Amino acid sequence: MPRHFLRHLSTFALTLLLPLAAQAKTCLVLGGGGARGAAHIGVLKVLERERIPIDCITGTSMGAIAGGLYAAGYDADAIEAVLKGIDWKDMFRDDPSREELPMRRKEDELRFLGGIELGLKDGSIALPRGLVQGQKLQLLLRRLLLSTAQIPDFDALPIPFRSIATDIGNGEKVVFGDGDLAMAIRASMSVPGAFAPIRYRGRLMVDGGIVDNVPIDIAREIGGTRLIVVNVGEPLLKEDQLTSPFSIANQMLSTLMKRETDSQQSTLNPDTDLLLVPDMGDMGSAEFHRADEAVAAGLRAAETEITALRRYSVGEAEYAAFRARHQQQAFDPPLVAFLDVLRGRSRTAAYVEQRLSDIVGKPLDTQQLEKDIGLAYGDGSYERITYELEKRDDQVGVSVQPIDKGWGPNFLRFGLRLSDDFAGRNSYQLLGEINFTGLNELGGESRNRLELGRVTGLHSEFYQPFGDAGQYYVAPYLDYNAYNFPIGTDNGRANDALAEYRRSSSSMAVELGYTPNSTWRLSGTAGYNYDEARRRVGTPDLPNILSNTYSSFMLRATRDSLDDSGFPSRGTRLDLSHQFLLGDSNGTNSDVSRLSWDTAFSYGANRWLLGARVHSAGGNSQLLSTFGTLGGLANLSGYTENQILANQIALGRVVYYRRLTDATRLISVPVYLGGSLEAGGYWFSREAINRDDLIGAGSVFVGVDTFLGPMFLGFGHAEGGNNSFYLSFGSLLRSDP
Repeated sequence: MPRHFLRHLSTFALTLLLPLAAQAKTCLVLGGGGARGAAHIGVLKVLERERIPIDCITGTSMGAIAGGLYAAGYDADAIEAVLKGIDWKDMFRDDPSREELPMRRKEDELRFLGGIELGLKDGSIALPRGLVQGQKLQLLLRRLLLSTAQIPDFDALPIPFRSIATDIGNGEKVVFGDGDLAMAIRASMSVPGAFAPIRYRGRLMVDGGIVDNVPIDIAREIGGTRLIVVNVGEPLLKEDQLTSPFSIANQMLSTLMKRETDSQQSTLNPDTDLLLVPDMGDMGSAEFHRADEAVAAGLRAAETEITALRRYSVGEAEYAAFRARHQQQAFDPPLVAFLDVLRGRSRTAAYVEQRLSDIVGKPLDTQQLEKDIGLAYGDGSYERITYELEKRDDQVGVSVQPIDKGWGPNFLRFGLRLSDDFAGRNSYQLLGEINFTGLNELGGESRNRLELGRVTGLHSEFYQPFGDAGQYYVAPYLDYNAYNFPIGTDNGRANDALAEYRRSSSSMAVELGYTPNSTWRLSGTAGYNYDEARRRVGTPDLPNILSNTYSSFMLRATRDSLDDSGFPSRGTRLDLSHQFLLGDSNGTNSDVSRLSWDTAFSYGANRWLLGARVHSAGGNSQLLSTFGTLGGLANLSGYTENQILANQIALGRVVYYRRLTDATRLISVPVYLGGSLEAGGYWFSREAINRDDLIGAGSVFVGVDTFLGPMFLGFGHAEGGNNSFYLSFGSLLRSDP
């Protein structure tokens, strides 16, 4: 065959093949796998080192997060920094940190300490659609992707991108190629049962892994001709690991997902495509504390296939051009010209508007905006509060969408407290509350509480916030409670009690308050009260009945910055009040000062709680409301709960506790070992107060932070031969009065 003919033939072939080579697109496919998805970062590090440009990305669930950030211009190191900066335990709690909760919610925590909340909707019991609503995750994605706010077409991102979700209403696969990037990613990772479904574009979305966990097909649909596929899915459990209904159900879902993934992977061409399956051993999808291990596994998987990966490498000049394109768009925080709080999905949108009104006319501060949204969200009646930037003419504003809880608007809440001293003295306290929310758009609500057990109580209240930012409130209420208390001898031992009385108290009052921020509350309360004590058992020398009718006025200041109501590690709670009691014409006037103070600090796993309580009554000491109580674990240990009743009480204490379980795990039951040293005393007049009467006490305990609140098993001893074992639900903190 003539040589010139071969030359012409080769030239013709190159003419045909060069356009095809120019059209080759390297597409990155990132699968879902929860915490195991951190392996994607390790793969990206190797791709960058080997100068491999990416022309398109598809991702599902955690792959959608890593892929979406990379498509938006983040590099591998920046994505790793984001991942390391996330407190995943906090991310899986919708409420803001306790320090930033409204003071009203903090008081609720001390009253209920955990408990169970159920919704009341259309006359029936309703439950949330997920354990986590994803409030914090959505705010995080919004902040990270603000630079894409004005890029509705995902093909216009630095790298074209697609995320995959599932329409749970009909089971269809939904592919997002335009719209709101943060919402598209959030929809892709709504893991059923964990993250609640999210409604976007009129469809209820859950995790895309159900229908397409490794979206190879979508990568080809958007033009990918050479695929780098990373499968980080959790392997199926072995037969001996299938030990519960939950594990069986999870295995069924994993089996269906694996079948679809295997089918997709079977279409890969070994000549043009590459599959990476990082070996992460027994790492589970919820083990975010092992993210560094996953990153390293991704690196190893890519290094193992380094020869195959280098097929996709390009020269320095071509890669430099890719890096120039692969940059986040510059984002200068705009001046917020307007605030638009949408009314369609919330009955209390005006309340949210009050909380956020201060942002208008200032440069956008995302941290402050998220804090303000968290303060509104902490009210407890919202499923989500989201925001986005909106442009009108030449002005930029913030559009906010509050969404009421779908299982509301009314709620039932239950709590339980138990105590037993293993000596025949035990008690329980069952609390139930029905809360009617959204009574008006400014956040008015009605709370009605019933208590049964050691204390029988009824409380009905209407709460109405008002003011430019909702910082004021008025709360008229009715209150009734009754409980038994002993009248003891001078030695203070319960077994030596002379009698037992049943005290009942009724009040009609109105409280007016001011909450300048999430840690302070100032209030004044005016009320009309009736107290009565009837002797149930005991010597007839004591009165059969005592009763008082009086008016009261109380001033109160409360500061609460504790990070936890059960086992705090930082912060302070200070509760200071002075109450005037104005009796009938017999001149039974009195006043009561109360102080409760606790400060927490920590070093590593070690935590300390320093505290003091003072209750001091002046004037007529016959009024029953002038009496305070002592007794219980770390509240003059050795005495039983509220065993001591007097109108002059003082207590100081140091409590130490150390966490025994791993705090870094996403799922871990907090167990503590601790003890306390205390000194306290009680007197029946201010003139009788003498520090020589102080009683030394101490305790040792094991504490567990359960969903019903803190539980303690302990032993206490006080001078004078008072010993007591404790098994109790309830906080070491006290909410006075």
